[in-house]
Amino acid sequence: MRQYSIIYDSQQADIFESELKPLLQDCECDFIAYDPQSLPSLAENSDVLTWLADEDLYHLLPKAAEHKWHIGLIPHSEMKRATKAFFVPKKMQDAIADCMAVENPVSVDLMYCNEELVLGSVMFGNPNIMAPAARIEESIWNKLKHFGSLAINLSKSHLSPYRIETAKQTVINTAALGISVVYRPSSSEFTRRVVAESKQDEASLHTIIFAPRSIVEVARFLFASIFPQKPSSNSLPDYLGHLKTEQVIISGPTALDYSIDGRHLSAEQIQILIKENSLLVLSSGLPEKLSSQDQKESVRVTGLPKGQAIDELINRPLRWIHHADQDEVKETFVILKENARASEAYLVLMVLSTLLATVGLFANSAPVIIGAMILAPLMAPIISLSMGVLRQNSELVTQSSKTLVIGIALALFFGTLLTLMIPLQSINHEIGARLSPTILDLGVAIISGVAGAYASARSEVAKSLAGVAIAVALVPPLAVSGMGIGWLDWEVFSGAFLLFMTNLVGIILAASATFLVMGFSPFHLAKKGMVLSTAFVLVVSIPLVLAFTSMVDEQRIVHTLEGWKTNGIEIKDVKIRSGTPTYVSVKLLSNISLQTEQIDQVKHQMETLLGQNIRLEATTVVVR
Repeated sequence: MRQYSIIYDSQQADIFESELKPLLQDCECDFIAYDPQSLPSLAENSDVLTWLADEDLYHLLPKAAEHKWHIGLIPHSEMKRATKAFFVPKKMQDAIADCMAVENPVSVDLMYCNEELVLGSVMFGNPNIMAPAARIEESIWNKLKHFGSLAINLSKSHLSPYRIETAKQTVINTAALGISVVYRPSSSEFTRRVVAESKQDEASLHTIIFAPRSIVEVARFLFASIFPQKPSSNSLPDYLGHLKTEQVIISGPTALDYSIDGRHLSAEQIQILIKENSLLVLSSGLPEKLSSQDQKESVRVTGLPKGQAIDELINRPLRWIHHADQDEVKETFVILKENARASEAYLVLMVLSTLLATVGLFANSAPVIIGAMILAPLMAPIISLSMGVLRQNSELVTQSSKTLVIGIALALFFGTLLTLMIPLQSINHEIGARLSPTILDLGVAIISGVAGAYASARSEVAKSLAGVAIAVALVPPLAVSGMGIGWLDWEVFSGAFLLFMTNLVGIILAASATFLVMGFSPFHLAKKGMVLSTAFVLVVSIPLVLAFTSMVDEQRIVHTLEGWKTNGIEIKDVKIRSGTPTYVSVKLLSNISLQTEQIDQVKHQMETLLGQNIRLEATTVVVR
């Protein structure tokens, strides 16, 4: 029979005697009360079972590794991190049975930080922000409480500079709000939401670098933590970096504050490493280990701050939204300059989208018109024009304006040409919907301009540009304007072209303002362009406000008259058309045929009810 040494918590000897010792009566055991001042001396390869708190295991396990003891862990009320790290069964009897059933101990890796054992994680950064992430078990209510505390501290927080060197001497200089280093991703709430858990252990560290450039990015991370999705091994948000390596050395310009499993420390340089196959553990529940030959170092830091952006981020608190650094400004500017060109693809798509929109309008087909909206390339030069106006860049303004004018001319020409070829001249629902723009259309243009500028500046949301194109609908109004030219109808042309101009000036103003807020131009440079854009919007708003007022009046008339009853006559299907006086079309429902005098009486009562003169078109319907 195997001989076991049982090292137990002397501070809880009464619990040991009453609960644990009776479970060990059938085996040969030496009972050793744990004394932190005098660790037990046992022979190499001794079978040792421990019933200790985490704080005691931090001291005992390194000695067990040094003397090659075969360690079995029995769950203790204060052994939380070791239970998770070594997959210890929750019940004492199950843990004891598992330890004694193992013939050959399993070699496991140990993680050390500056020569101190780590059972969970090493965290860097503001303790108020990063401490909750180091905890291993949290209820949803505790998470919400910690996240509320984090939100309060964010307004005073800023990123700190770090130099990180991997085992293969790859050096990363960046700025981060916090860093978490673990052996297994599940060891920390911070890392388990970022790195997909593996069913096999590797002799590697996982280092997660949290570098948000704005409070909005922090909110995105918190939302993902509360409502987690399955981590992806292929992509990371720009505010996160991931290193997988056997060792990291982390330093900064001054002493760094860090924590080991929640214990706060400080040092000039922190070395964190894996000691492979350090400890021999009596357990059957540990994951299978990969050979060190199958492991590769992985460095994923593409989106982290670098260069001049580091200096900008470490010297100020987090802003609400991400302000572009110089590298991002240059990159976005290059893209927008390219978008401002009247390329062959632009010209072809402009013609095709106009033809498609015109056919869809004649056919009164919303799906076809939506297809034309997606196909239309006009959004690109308008966003480029917005940046040119904001930064007072004459080259970008000139180039994007030329491209925009060419696009407008092509749309009007081919819209007119197709109108002359199609023998139809009636205003259906889809055409009529683009003849009376109101201030609501300006609101749509402004919101779309904000979305378009944001999507253009953030590559990860550029896919949303198709949705912006559908919302703002630039080409269909131009196609209707072409119809107005083809029909020689000024009202059709002017109404539709006003809608296009509303979209145009609204997008330019909103996109310019968005680029300004995102840090793409200093205010003193942007002031003139913003004033001009605002002036154009105010001019365009005059007819829009008048049209909106008219629409409100029409809706008031419809609401007042619909379902109104007088002298046994009910009014239904109220429709309003503009004119002086207002043109009102209704159905008069009655159980008898109505005479002219009765209709005149209804008209007089309607005018009294509305407080204005109307021109009435009445259809009488006899209901039996």
